[in-house]
Amino acid sequence: MGNNPNIVAQGAATRFSATNQPARRGRIPSKLKKFVKDNRVSKSDVDAIFSNIIFGSTLEELQDMVKPGNKEKLPVIVALLISAFIADIKNGTLHEVNTVLDRIYGKATQQLDIGEVKNDIPEDPDERRALAEQIKKEIGAWRGADERE
Repeated sequence: MGNNPNIVAQGAATRFSATNQPARRGRIPSKLKKFVKDNRVSKSDVDAIFSNIIFGSTLEELQDMVKPGNKEKLPVIVALLISAFIADIKNGTLHEVNTVLDRIYGKATQQLDIGEVKNDIPEDPDERRALAEQIKKEIGAWRGADERE
């Protein structure tokens, strides 16, 4: 590191402030999301791609569809999903397809089903003390067994 006494003054021109901001601020939007929005690709369209094209074709047919020369004839979303599906077949997962769908539509909401609440901890203070003592004994016995091994 140099000992430049004017370093603060020299850096002022490139320092971020309320008035000095880059021309293209923020995160660059996803080209895939833009394509989906501009072409109004819906979830039912993606379902149709899977049911009619991907699930109705052999691996060789899918690989033929995305070869250079053939790929340019397909809609971008179809080529992307087929390529992701082929990569997943090779890896034995569905990671790529899930990632593409999550990028387009966002992750699916997960519902939690909370069943019956069990009150294992007693209300009575004496019963709580007895339970705490029992737990301490069990932990002590468990630790003792570990030390003997």
